[in-house]
Amino acid sequence: MKLAMRSIRLRTACALVTAGVLAAVVGACGSEVSGYPRRVAPDVSKLNVGNYQTKPREIGNAKSDKQARAREAQRLADYVALPYEADPSYVEDVWSIRPHIVLNRKTLGPLIINDTFDDVAKDLVAGWVNAWATADNPDHRQRTMNIAVLMFPDAQTAQSVGPTLEHDDFTYNIGNEPVRIAKYPRTTAHWRPNVSSIGSWTVHDRYVIFMKVVDDTSVPDLPALTAQVEKMLDVQLPLLDKFQPTPATDLPHIPLDPQGLLGRTLPSNPDAPVRAEPDGLYTGRGSMSLLSSPGQDTLPLFQRAEVDLVSFGDAVVFRSKSQKGSDALWQEWRPSTHPRQNDKPVEVPAGLGQNAECHAQTSQSLDKELIIANFCIAQIDRYVIQAAAKQLQDLHQKISAQYALLTTQ
Repeated sequence: MKLAMRSIRLRTACALVTAGVLAAVVGACGSEVSGYPRRVAPDVSKLNVGNYQTKPREIGNAKSDKQARAREAQRLADYVALPYEADPSYVEDVWSIRPHIVLNRKTLGPLIINDTFDDVAKDLVAGWVNAWATADNPDHRQRTMNIAVLMFPDAQTAQSVGPTLEHDDFTYNIGNEPVRIAKYPRTTAHWRPNVSSIGSWTVHDRYVIFMKVVDDTSVPDLPALTAQVEKMLDVQLPLLDKFQPTPATDLPHIPLDPQGLLGRTLPSNPDAPVRAEPDGLYTGRGSMSLLSSPGQDTLPLFQRAEVDLVSFGDAVVFRSKSQKGSDALWQEWRPSTHPRQNDKPVEVPAGLGQNAECHAQTSQSLDKELIIANFCIAQIDRYVIQAAAKQLQDLHQKISAQYALLTTQ
Protein backbone atom coordinates (compact mmCIF):
# COMPACT_ATOMS: atom_id res chain seq x y z
CA MET A 1 0.00 0.00 0.00
CA LYS A 2 1.02 3.59 -0.32
CA LEU A 3 1.18 5.67 2.82
CA ALA A 4 -0.74 8.93 2.68
CA MET A 5 1.93 10.94 4.48
CA ARG A 6 3.83 13.07 1.97
CA SER A 7 6.46 14.40 4.42
CA ILE A 8 7.69 10.92 5.31
CA ARG A 9 7.38 9.56 1.78
CA LEU A 10 7.69 5.92 2.77
CA ARG A 11 5.43 2.96 2.13
CA THR A 12 3.39 1.34 4.88
CA ALA A 13 0.66 -1.09 5.83
CA CYS A 14 -1.12 -1.61 9.17
CA ALA A 15 -4.71 -1.60 10.71
CA LEU A 16 -7.32 -1.18 13.50
CA VAL A 17 -10.67 -2.59 14.55
CA THR A 18 -13.98 -1.48 15.98
CA ALA A 19 -15.67 -2.12 19.27
CA GLY A 20 -19.41 -2.84 19.18
CA VAL A 21 -22.08 -5.02 20.73
CA LEU A 22 -25.35 -6.42 19.51
CA ALA A 23 -28.20 -5.34 21.79
CA ALA A 24 -30.26 -8.48 21.35
CA VAL A 25 -31.05 -10.89 24.19
CA VAL A 26 -33.10 -14.02 24.66
CA GLY A 27 -35.59 -13.84 27.53
CA ALA A 28 -36.03 -16.51 30.18
CA CYS A 29 -39.30 -17.65 28.59
CA GLY A 30 -37.65 -18.17 25.21
CA SER A 31 -38.96 -14.98 23.59
CA GLU A 32 -36.49 -12.93 21.56
CA VAL A 33 -36.08 -9.20 22.15
CA SER A 34 -34.88 -7.46 19.01
CA GLY A 35 -32.23 -4.78 19.15
CA TYR A 36 -29.70 -2.81 17.12
CA PRO A 37 -25.91 -2.81 16.82
CA ARG A 38 -24.58 -0.17 19.17
CA ARG A 39 -20.99 0.97 19.38
CA VAL A 40 -19.36 0.97 22.76
CA ALA A 41 -17.59 4.30 22.99
CA PRO A 42 -13.95 3.82 23.98
CA ASP A 43 -12.82 4.73 27.43
CA VAL A 44 -10.30 7.37 26.43
CA SER A 45 -8.79 7.26 29.90
CA LYS A 46 -7.53 3.76 29.02
CA LEU A 47 -6.01 4.87 25.72
CA ASN A 48 -2.63 6.52 25.62
CA VAL A 49 -3.49 9.58 23.51
CA GLY A 50 -0.93 11.99 24.94
CA ASN A 51 -1.90 15.57 24.16
CA TYR A 52 -3.78 14.70 20.98
CA GLN A 53 -7.42 15.68 20.86
CA THR A 54 -10.12 13.02 21.06
CA LYS A 55 -13.32 15.04 20.62
CA PRO A 56 -14.77 15.66 17.15
CA ARG A 57 -14.68 19.26 15.89
CA GLU A 58 -17.17 21.39 14.02
CA ILE A 59 -15.17 22.68 11.04
CA GLY A 60 -17.83 24.95 9.58
CA ASN A 61 -17.44 27.10 6.47
CA ALA A 62 -14.51 28.89 4.86
CA LYS A 63 -13.39 31.93 6.79
CA SER A 64 -11.31 33.65 4.11
CA ASP A 65 -11.07 33.97 0.35
CA LYS A 66 -7.89 31.89 0.30
CA GLN A 67 -9.46 29.12 2.37
CA ALA A 68 -12.55 29.05 0.15
CA ARG A 69 -10.54 28.87 -3.05
CA ALA A 70 -8.28 26.16 -1.62
CA ARG A 71 -11.32 24.06 -0.75
CA GLU A 72 -12.68 24.51 -4.28
CA ALA A 73 -9.29 23.41 -5.63
CA GLN A 74 -9.54 20.25 -3.52
CA ARG A 75 -12.96 19.55 -5.03
CA LEU A 76 -11.59 20.17 -8.52
CA ALA A 77 -8.67 17.80 -7.86
CA ASP A 78 -10.96 14.78 -8.13
CA TYR A 79 -11.59 15.77 -11.77
CA VAL A 80 -8.00 16.48 -12.83
CA ALA A 81 -6.66 13.56 -14.84
CA LEU A 82 -3.70 11.51 -13.72
CA PRO A 83 -1.26 11.21 -16.66
CA TYR A 84 -1.21 7.41 -16.58
CA GLU A 85 -4.96 7.42 -17.33
CA ALA A 86 -4.01 8.63 -20.81
CA ASP A 87 -0.73 6.74 -21.18
CA PRO A 88 0.18 3.77 -18.93
CA SER A 89 3.88 4.42 -19.50
CA TYR A 90 3.65 7.17 -16.88
CA VAL A 91 4.42 5.28 -13.68
CA GLU A 92 5.90 7.78 -11.22
CA ASP A 93 4.38 10.81 -9.52
CA VAL A 94 7.16 13.41 -9.81
CA TRP A 95 5.39 16.45 -8.39
CA SER A 96 6.60 15.06 -5.09
CA ILE A 97 5.80 17.05 -1.94
CA ARG A 98 5.24 20.34 -3.77
CA PRO A 99 1.79 21.93 -3.37
CA HIS A 100 -0.85 20.95 -5.91
CA ILE A 101 -3.37 23.71 -5.19
CA VAL A 102 -2.99 26.55 -7.71
CA LEU A 103 -4.10 29.99 -6.53
CA ASN A 104 -1.38 31.94 -8.35
CA ARG A 105 1.78 31.47 -10.39
CA LYS A 106 3.88 30.37 -7.41
CA THR A 107 2.56 26.79 -7.34
CA LEU A 108 3.32 26.23 -11.03
CA GLY A 109 6.94 27.20 -10.44
CA PRO A 110 9.25 26.58 -13.40
CA LEU A 111 6.40 25.35 -15.61
CA ILE A 112 5.26 28.93 -16.22
CA ILE A 113 8.37 30.85 -17.24
CA ASN A 114 6.81 34.17 -18.22
CA ASP A 115 6.02 36.75 -15.55
CA THR A 116 2.56 37.83 -16.72
CA PHE A 117 0.56 34.93 -15.27
CA ASP A 118 -0.77 36.65 -12.15
CA ASP A 119 -1.90 39.70 -14.11
CA VAL A 120 -3.52 37.75 -16.94
CA ALA A 121 -5.09 35.16 -14.64
CA LYS A 122 -6.12 37.62 -11.95
CA ASP A 123 -9.66 36.17 -11.92
CA LEU A 124 -8.45 32.63 -11.26
CA VAL A 125 -10.83 30.86 -8.88
CA ALA A 126 -8.87 27.67 -8.23
CA GLY A 127 -6.57 25.19 -9.90
CA TRP A 128 -4.78 21.88 -9.45
CA VAL A 129 -1.58 20.47 -10.96
CA ASN A 130 -0.33 16.90 -11.45
CA ALA A 131 2.92 15.58 -12.94
CA TRP A 132 3.93 11.99 -13.69
CA ALA A 133 6.94 10.54 -15.50
CA THR A 134 7.94 7.33 -17.22
CA ALA A 135 10.18 4.85 -15.42
CA ASP A 136 13.58 6.12 -14.40
CA ASN A 137 16.65 4.53 -15.96
CA PRO A 138 20.42 4.62 -15.35
CA ASP A 139 20.73 7.71 -17.55
CA HIS A 140 17.88 9.41 -15.65
CA ARG A 141 16.07 10.07 -18.91
CA GLN A 142 12.31 10.22 -18.56
CA ARG A 143 9.28 11.61 -20.32
CA THR A 144 7.22 13.84 -18.04
CA MET A 145 3.62 14.97 -18.40
CA ASN A 146 2.67 18.08 -16.44
CA ILE A 147 -1.00 19.03 -16.42
CA ALA A 148 -2.70 21.92 -14.64
CA VAL A 149 -6.41 22.72 -14.71
CA LEU A 150 -7.29 26.35 -13.98
CA MET A 151 -10.89 27.33 -13.27
CA PHE A 152 -12.27 30.82 -13.93
CA PRO A 153 -15.63 32.45 -13.10
CA ASP A 154 -17.08 31.83 -16.57
CA ALA A 155 -16.29 30.66 -20.09
CA GLN A 156 -15.84 34.20 -21.39
CA THR A 157 -13.04 34.88 -18.92
CA ALA A 158 -11.34 31.58 -19.73
CA GLN A 159 -11.56 32.32 -23.45
CA SER A 160 -9.67 35.55 -22.89
CA VAL A 161 -7.09 34.13 -20.48
CA GLY A 162 -6.09 30.95 -22.32
CA PRO A 163 -4.86 32.46 -25.62
CA THR A 164 -3.18 35.35 -23.78
CA LEU A 165 -1.19 32.98 -21.58
CA GLU A 166 -0.18 30.97 -24.63
CA HIS A 167 0.88 34.15 -26.45
CA ASP A 168 3.03 35.28 -23.52
CA ASP A 169 4.49 31.79 -23.13
CA PHE A 170 5.14 31.58 -26.87
CA THR A 171 6.87 34.95 -27.16
CA TYR A 172 9.09 34.35 -24.12
CA ASN A 173 11.68 32.64 -26.35
CA ILE A 174 12.37 33.73 -29.91
CA GLY A 175 13.06 30.12 -30.90
CA ASN A 176 9.48 29.01 -30.25
CA GLU A 177 7.29 27.99 -33.15
CA PRO A 178 3.49 27.58 -33.16
CA VAL A 179 2.07 24.05 -33.20
CA ARG A 180 -1.35 22.97 -34.39
CA ILE A 181 -3.17 20.27 -32.41
CA ALA A 182 -5.38 18.82 -35.14
CA LYS A 183 -7.86 17.00 -32.93
CA TYR A 184 -8.41 20.03 -30.67
CA PRO A 185 -8.39 23.23 -32.77
CA ARG A 186 -9.14 25.37 -29.70
CA THR A 187 -5.78 24.32 -28.27
CA THR A 188 -2.86 26.66 -28.86
CA ALA A 189 0.64 25.22 -28.52
CA HIS A 190 4.30 25.82 -29.27
CA TRP A 191 7.68 24.10 -29.27
CA ARG A 192 11.29 24.60 -30.28
CA PRO A 193 12.42 22.20 -33.03
CA ASN A 194 15.71 21.47 -31.27
CA VAL A 195 14.09 20.78 -27.87
CA SER A 196 12.01 17.68 -27.14
CA SER A 197 9.13 19.38 -25.34
CA ILE A 198 5.80 21.04 -26.05
CA GLY A 199 3.62 23.50 -24.17
CA SER A 200 -0.12 23.85 -24.78
CA TRP A 201 -3.13 25.81 -23.53
CA THR A 202 -6.69 24.58 -24.05
CA VAL A 203 -9.89 26.47 -23.26
CA HIS A 204 -12.85 24.28 -22.30
CA ASP A 205 -15.87 26.12 -20.95
CA ARG A 206 -14.68 27.97 -17.83
CA TYR A 207 -11.45 25.97 -17.65
CA VAL A 208 -7.98 26.53 -19.05
CA ILE A 209 -5.88 23.37 -19.26
CA PHE A 210 -2.11 23.81 -19.39
CA MET A 211 0.18 20.98 -20.40
CA LYS A 212 3.90 20.68 -20.70
CA VAL A 213 5.43 17.49 -22.01
CA VAL A 214 9.19 17.05 -21.70
CA ASP A 215 10.69 13.97 -23.34
CA ASP A 216 14.33 13.33 -22.51
CA THR A 217 14.12 9.79 -23.86
CA SER A 218 14.22 10.64 -27.57
CA VAL A 219 15.19 13.25 -30.12
CA PRO A 220 12.60 15.99 -30.78
CA ASP A 221 9.58 14.37 -32.40
CA LEU A 222 6.66 16.74 -32.92
CA PRO A 223 4.02 14.14 -33.91
CA ALA A 224 4.85 12.10 -30.82
CA LEU A 225 4.61 15.18 -28.60
CA THR A 226 1.30 16.37 -30.06
CA ALA A 227 -0.08 12.85 -29.68
CA GLN A 228 0.65 13.07 -25.94
CA VAL A 229 -1.33 16.31 -25.72
CA GLU A 230 -4.27 14.82 -27.60
CA LYS A 231 -4.38 11.65 -25.50
CA MET A 232 -4.34 13.68 -22.31
CA LEU A 233 -7.17 15.93 -23.50
CA ASP A 234 -9.17 12.85 -24.46
CA VAL A 235 -9.22 11.94 -20.77
CA GLN A 236 -9.30 15.39 -19.19
CA LEU A 237 -12.17 17.09 -21.01
CA PRO A 238 -14.87 14.50 -20.15
CA LEU A 239 -13.83 14.67 -16.49
CA LEU A 240 -14.36 18.43 -16.38
CA ASP A 241 -17.81 18.03 -17.90
CA LYS A 242 -18.75 16.03 -14.78
CA PHE A 243 -17.48 18.60 -12.27
CA GLN A 244 -20.00 20.93 -10.65
CA PRO A 245 -18.30 24.15 -9.49
CA THR A 246 -19.56 25.85 -6.37
CA PRO A 247 -21.79 28.80 -7.36
CA ALA A 248 -19.98 32.13 -7.07
CA THR A 249 -22.48 33.38 -4.48
CA ASP A 250 -21.84 30.34 -2.27
CA LEU A 251 -18.07 30.06 -2.67
CA PRO A 252 -17.03 32.60 0.02
CA HIS A 253 -18.69 30.42 2.66
CA ILE A 254 -18.15 26.97 1.13
CA PRO A 255 -18.47 24.14 3.69
CA LEU A 256 -15.08 22.72 4.57
CA ASP A 257 -16.45 19.47 6.01
CA PRO A 258 -19.88 18.72 4.55
CA GLN A 259 -19.73 15.02 5.47
CA GLY A 260 -18.38 15.62 8.98
CA LEU A 261 -15.35 13.37 8.49
CA LEU A 262 -12.66 16.05 8.61
CA GLY A 263 -13.86 17.00 12.10
CA ARG A 264 -13.22 13.39 13.12
CA THR A 265 -9.74 13.35 11.60
CA LEU A 266 -6.72 14.25 13.69
CA PRO A 267 -5.74 17.79 12.58
CA SER A 268 -2.27 18.60 11.35
CA ASN A 269 0.01 20.58 13.61
CA PRO A 270 0.07 24.12 12.15
CA ASP A 271 3.67 24.49 13.30
CA ALA A 272 4.73 21.27 11.54
CA PRO A 273 2.21 20.46 8.79
CA VAL A 274 2.29 16.99 7.29
CA ARG A 275 1.95 18.17 3.67
CA ALA A 276 1.90 21.31 1.55
CA GLU A 277 -1.89 21.27 1.15
CA PRO A 278 -4.24 22.20 3.99
CA ASP A 279 -6.16 19.40 5.68
CA GLY A 280 -9.08 18.41 3.52
CA LEU A 281 -11.36 15.89 1.85
CA TYR A 282 -11.16 14.09 -1.49
CA THR A 283 -13.39 11.53 -3.18
CA GLY A 284 -10.71 9.57 -5.01
CA ARG A 285 -8.51 10.93 -7.80
CA GLY A 286 -7.42 13.99 -5.81
CA SER A 287 -6.22 11.86 -2.91
CA MET A 288 -3.78 10.11 -5.24
CA SER A 289 -1.73 13.29 -5.43
CA LEU A 290 -1.17 13.22 -1.66
CA LEU A 291 0.04 9.64 -1.39
CA SER A 292 3.77 9.18 -1.02
CA SER A 293 4.16 6.55 -3.74
CA PRO A 294 0.90 6.21 -5.65
CA GLY A 295 0.73 3.59 -8.35
CA GLN A 296 -1.56 2.78 -11.23
CA ASP A 297 -3.20 0.13 -9.06
CA THR A 298 -4.19 2.50 -6.24
CA LEU A 299 -7.24 4.17 -7.78
CA PRO A 300 -8.67 0.83 -9.02
CA LEU A 301 -8.15 -0.52 -5.48
CA PHE A 302 -10.14 2.41 -4.09
CA GLN A 303 -12.92 1.61 -6.56
CA ARG A 304 -12.96 -2.09 -5.62
CA ALA A 305 -12.96 -1.19 -1.94
CA GLU A 306 -15.75 1.34 -2.52
CA VAL A 307 -13.72 4.18 -1.02
CA ASP A 308 -15.91 7.27 -1.38
CA LEU A 309 -14.12 9.76 0.88
CA VAL A 310 -10.57 10.30 2.09
CA SER A 311 -9.78 12.77 4.87
CA PHE A 312 -6.24 14.10 5.28
CA GLY A 313 -4.95 15.50 8.55
CA ASP A 314 -2.20 14.37 10.91
CA ALA A 315 -3.68 10.94 10.29
CA VAL A 316 -5.53 9.80 7.18
CA VAL A 317 -9.00 8.26 7.13
CA PHE A 318 -10.33 6.20 4.20
CA ARG A 319 -14.10 5.71 4.23
CA SER A 320 -15.75 2.89 2.28
CA LYS A 321 -19.41 2.69 1.35
CA SER A 322 -19.66 -0.72 2.97
CA GLN A 323 -18.07 -2.92 5.60
CA LYS A 324 -17.14 -5.33 2.81
CA GLY A 325 -15.20 -2.59 1.04
CA SER A 326 -13.39 -1.60 4.21
CA ASP A 327 -12.49 -5.26 4.83
CA ALA A 328 -11.00 -5.48 1.34
CA LEU A 329 -8.89 -2.37 1.87
CA TRP A 330 -7.69 -3.61 5.25
CA GLN A 331 -6.72 -7.01 3.88
CA GLU A 332 -4.84 -5.42 0.99
CA TRP A 333 -2.90 -2.98 3.15
CA ARG A 334 -2.15 -4.84 6.38
CA PRO A 335 1.65 -5.34 6.69
CA SER A 336 1.40 -8.97 7.76
CA THR A 337 -0.41 -9.83 4.52
CA HIS A 338 2.25 -8.25 2.34
CA PRO A 339 5.53 -8.13 4.30
CA ARG A 340 8.16 -5.89 2.77
CA GLN A 341 11.91 -5.76 2.94
CA ASN A 342 13.29 -3.61 5.76
CA ASP A 343 9.93 -3.71 7.59
CA LYS A 344 9.72 -5.00 11.15
CA PRO A 345 6.53 -5.50 13.20
CA VAL A 346 6.37 -3.34 16.32
CA GLU A 347 4.04 -3.17 19.28
CA VAL A 348 0.44 -2.08 18.72
CA PRO A 349 -1.05 0.24 21.37
CA ALA A 350 -3.59 -1.30 23.72
CA GLY A 351 -7.30 -0.83 23.15
CA LEU A 352 -7.43 -0.90 19.34
CA GLY A 353 -8.76 -4.42 18.86
CA GLN A 354 -7.55 -7.13 16.52
CA ASN A 355 -7.49 -5.27 13.20
CA ALA A 356 -4.53 -3.09 14.01
CA GLU A 357 -0.92 -3.48 13.00
CA CYS A 358 2.17 -1.30 13.34
CA HIS A 359 5.61 -1.63 11.85
CA ALA A 360 8.92 0.17 11.57
CA GLN A 361 10.58 0.80 8.24
CA THR A 362 14.31 1.24 7.93
CA SER A 363 15.90 3.14 5.05
CA GLN A 364 18.94 5.22 4.28
CA SER A 365 19.10 8.88 3.34
CA LEU A 366 21.25 10.14 0.49
CA ASP A 367 24.13 10.67 2.90
CA LYS A 368 23.75 7.05 4.16
CA GLU A 369 22.15 8.09 7.42
CA LEU A 370 19.93 5.35 8.87
CA ILE A 371 16.27 6.41 9.04
CA ILE A 372 13.62 4.58 11.02
CA ALA A 373 9.99 5.58 10.56
CA ASN A 374 7.04 4.02 12.38
CA PHE A 375 3.61 3.37 10.89
CA CYS A 376 0.25 2.05 11.99
CA ILE A 377 -2.86 1.10 10.05
CA ALA A 378 -6.18 0.10 11.53
CA GLN A 379 -9.74 -0.75 10.52
CA ILE A 380 -12.86 0.59 12.23
CA ASP A 381 -16.17 -0.46 10.69
CA ARG A 382 -16.24 1.23 7.25
CA TYR A 383 -12.99 3.10 7.91
CA VAL A 384 -9.31 2.35 7.46
CA ILE A 385 -6.91 4.75 9.12
CA GLN A 386 -3.19 5.42 8.74
CA ALA A 387 -0.74 7.29 10.89
CA ALA A 388 3.03 7.75 10.92
CA ALA A 389 5.62 9.20 13.28
CA LYS A 390 9.33 9.07 13.90
CA GLN A 391 8.93 8.02 17.53
CA LEU A 392 6.93 4.90 18.37
CA GLN A 393 5.34 6.39 21.49
CA ASP A 394 4.15 9.40 19.50
CA LEU A 395 2.69 7.08 16.87
CA HIS A 396 0.85 5.06 19.52
CA GLN A 397 -0.69 8.22 20.92
CA LYS A 398 -1.60 9.50 17.47
CA ILE A 399 -3.31 6.32 16.24
CA SER A 400 -5.12 5.91 19.57
CA ALA A 401 -6.44 9.46 19.37
CA GLN A 402 -7.61 8.89 15.80
CA TYR A 403 -9.37 5.74 16.94
CA ALA A 404 -11.13 7.69 19.66
CA LEU A 405 -12.18 10.43 17.22
CA LEU A 406 -13.93 7.92 14.99
CA THR A 407 -15.59 5.95 17.78
CA THR A 408 -16.69 8.72 20.13
CA GLN A 409 -20.43 9.37 19.94
